[in-house]
Amino acid sequence: MTRYKYFIPLLLLAAALRFAYLDTQSFWNDEGNSARLSERTISLIIEGTASDIHPPLYYLLLRGWRELVGETEFGLRSFSAFVGIGLVAVTIALGQAIWRRPTLGTWIAGLFVALNPILIYYSQEARMYALLSFLALLATLLVWRWLILPPHASRFTYLAAYTITLAAGLYTHYFFPTIILIHGLLYITTLHRQSKIVTLKSLTAWGMALLAAALLYLPWLPIFWRQTSGRATTSSPPLQFFYDSTTWLLLGNFIGSPFSQYVLLAAATLLIFALILHPSSLIIHNSSFPLLLAFLTPIILMLLRGLTKEPFYKFMLMAIPFLALLLGQGAALAWRRKGTRGVGVVAAAILLLAMGLAYQQMRFNPAYARADYRAIAQRISSDNHPNAGVILNAANQWEVFTYYHQNGAPTYPIPRGGMDQAHIEGELDAIARQHDRLYAIFWGEAEQDPNRFVERWLDANCFKAVDEWVGDVRFVMYAVPGEAAATMQTPLNLQFGDHITLLGYTLNQDTLQPGDIITLTLFWQTDAPLAERYKIFLHLVNSSGQMVNQRDSEPGGGLALTTIWSPGEPITDNHGVFIPANVPGGRYTLLLGLYHLTDPDLRLPLRGQERAMTAYPLAPIEIR
Repeated sequence: MTRYKYFIPLLLLAAALRFAYLDTQSFWNDEGNSARLSERTISLIIEGTASDIHPPLYYLLLRGWRELVGETEFGLRSFSAFVGIGLVAVTIALGQAIWRRPTLGTWIAGLFVALNPILIYYSQEARMYALLSFLALLATLLVWRWLILPPHASRFTYLAAYTITLAAGLYTHYFFPTIILIHGLLYITTLHRQSKIVTLKSLTAWGMALLAAALLYLPWLPIFWRQTSGRATTSSPPLQFFYDSTTWLLLGNFIGSPFSQYVLLAAATLLIFALILHPSSLIIHNSSFPLLLAFLTPIILMLLRGLTKEPFYKFMLMAIPFLALLLGQGAALAWRRKGTRGVGVVAAAILLLAMGLAYQQMRFNPAYARADYRAIAQRISSDNHPNAGVILNAANQWEVFTYYHQNGAPTYPIPRGGMDQAHIEGELDAIARQHDRLYAIFWGEAEQDPNRFVERWLDANCFKAVDEWVGDVRFVMYAVPGEAAATMQTPLNLQFGDHITLLGYTLNQDTLQPGDIITLTLFWQTDAPLAERYKIFLHLVNSSGQMVNQRDSEPGGGLALTTIWSPGEPITDNHGVFIPANVPGGRYTLLLGLYHLTDPDLRLPLRGQERAMTAYPLAPIEIR
């Protein structure tokens, strides 16, 4: 035990980084799925995952874990955090097994795993990817210890533990079989490095362990085959994929070029040192060679399978500890030689600095934050509208949203299945008839609703007052009129610029209260095709001309762009302007104008006015 005391600071560092800010961010979609699925009974979890894209073990473990620690974000994510700390410990143990004693290389490898930003990220997510990496490396540690045992030592304990770990990994993720291929390569290269031959006895023992794991997995094998066969693939140039995936494994997507190029150069330098500075003259006798194969195998399999998009990179987390051991060994070997010591120190320093910067970006840059469903639910709750409804354009948002939104406005996942437009239109119409206000949460539209039918219907029949990005989720608020404005109430014939005419408008109400939405229908027309995209601004200003709220949007909620207007064709354009709850009562004015999409200061002038104007006082608004 004494020999491990040097590694205790690494485990404490790993724990601090994985538990710090653990519940700062909201659950995102997949985490919501984990939270809600783990609420079920064991039989329902197994039944649910049989049609899911992941096997059941993680959800079953999370089911037991929540009984111990509760169902808070901190509680549910803490399982992954502990597993992430375990991954650092197993990396250290594997380094010890390879190099037989506490070494500088093992210590540096443990530091790289402890600081790796992408491992920290998935150690703070209520998903199975940290567990996937832990089980893969634990199985590797067990098979390695089995391989290096003396000939007469008892191997049963290691093989039994290895079998159970393999079965657990297979029930955790469908990419786990990759580790079995890695172990086959380790088996061959380790025996060759030790100047042994592959004996029938040892091969039979390993085969029996694999067979036992396969028998334990047999009930799930038909589901594995169904889920992993026939999936669409993507193509990517091999060198580009190796560059992108290796950068991601080191830094995530938190640091871009050109700094990432120097990081890869530093990593390549240490990797070369690990291979060429070893005392053995043959690379296959080098203890780093099996680790190189273990690192490359998941990347090669992903490339061959065609899973080359970034969302699939997390399947390869098991490769990071192998890479860390290679880099740690390279840094240690470079330190032992005066001619390479300076280069090794600089390369290791670049990697550590880059990981620190990537961690800082991941933790504090809002661009990398998870979608904030917690804030969305709180916003809806704080509005406290007496007759609101919530529409989710992707049904798989239901789990995460209802984790936070358990009372209040009813929630409608649309479309529930398929994209039959007549059926969806009927659903939306029925929902709109029941509510005065609708909140819509749009996510994954390219897959769920590529033609944006749900949003088009809402924009045509309701009044969009708020349209905000919350991470990669869009939060939209609509006012629902008692009856859509089919006719123009107030004709104007105002010309903006050379070609656009505001024919008139219909204002549903001019006396409202704080928290209400001004609902306005504009009627536009152009006399010529428009090459520019324009945005419409609506400013609510008080008697002193100070703006209390605004709404800027392209026509039709962003779906009726000015570049697709046909000359002479009237364009009906619904807008809503939200009146904040803290606005005092009084008389206000609604100003309207247009500006170039890329430059808000480049407004279209009104033609035929007595004085130069770029904002027209459309209507007085009384707030009580």
